[in-house]
Amino acid sequence: MQKRKREKVKVTQYSRAKLNLFLDILHKRDDGFHEVETIIVPISLADNLIFRLTDKSEVKIFCTSDTLQGSENIIYKIACFLKDIYNVKNGVEIKLKKNIPLAAGLGGGSSNAAATIQVLNSIWKLDLSMADIHKTVSLFGSDINFFLENSTALLKGRGEIVRETFPSPHIENILLVNPGIEIASRNAYSWLVIDEPHEKMRSAMITGLNNNDVEAICKNLHNGLEQGVFAHYPILQKIKAKLLELGAMGSLMSGSGATVFGIFPSREKLLNAKKYFKKYKYWLFETKIEQKAN
Repeated sequence: MQKRKREKVKVTQYSRAKLNLFLDILHKRDDGFHEVETIIVPISLADNLIFRLTDKSEVKIFCTSDTLQGSENIIYKIACFLKDIYNVKNGVEIKLKKNIPLAAGLGGGSSNAAATIQVLNSIWKLDLSMADIHKTVSLFGSDINFFLENSTALLKGRGEIVRETFPSPHIENILLVNPGIEIASRNAYSWLVIDEPHEKMRSAMITGLNNNDVEAICKNLHNGLEQGVFAHYPILQKIKAKLLELGAMGSLMSGSGATVFGIFPSREKLLNAKKYFKKYKYWLFETKIEQKAN
């Protein structure tokens, strides 16, 4: 009787993007990073990751974006780190289909990193606790810990400390607009003008989240990086102003940019705005904040 070939383990995982609804930069720290308070929500836009366990003792990455094929890809770094630290014999092939734009303030790399460590923990049978996972990913980036929580959260420190989680508001009719600009986080922070903390806005935002009050959420959108980034890329300020002019209840640059989002009261108004921006051949995406991202 012919022996059946053992099937390789294969796991498909979505890796969701995020939006910053609130971002205060408090001060520069002794380690060179900035102390922040930020409220982040997961959205429906997502990359697609496929993991395949192999008998060969190597890590291979295949990506639809040429710039992410090599060893600089954060998921490659995390996979190699885990393999070395825990002496993993099996290898893995990871296929990454990018839908989230690069360097766009949407957390695509961090989201990929969170998905990678969670899947590898399972298929490599590492038995890492959630505390172990949080500690490991904090070595690789500031907001990866948010994506491990998979819910709306207030983060502090340099963005790696999850202080509190909230019920995700149910908000549809969000339009993402990116004119094709890639902004490195380090550049956005180097252009920063530190202001007084916006404690009242943060508190009002949290109340809005707890009450699923979309109007209060839109009224208290804040990003302390906008001023510096807008000074270098005035087009982003114009996009924000146009979204509001076209009927958005609120608009904000997400993270370090360059994506600007608008929250609309109806799909009709969103589509009208989308039609306007299409003529500029910008990257556009309709998304929503989901109660629970899977």
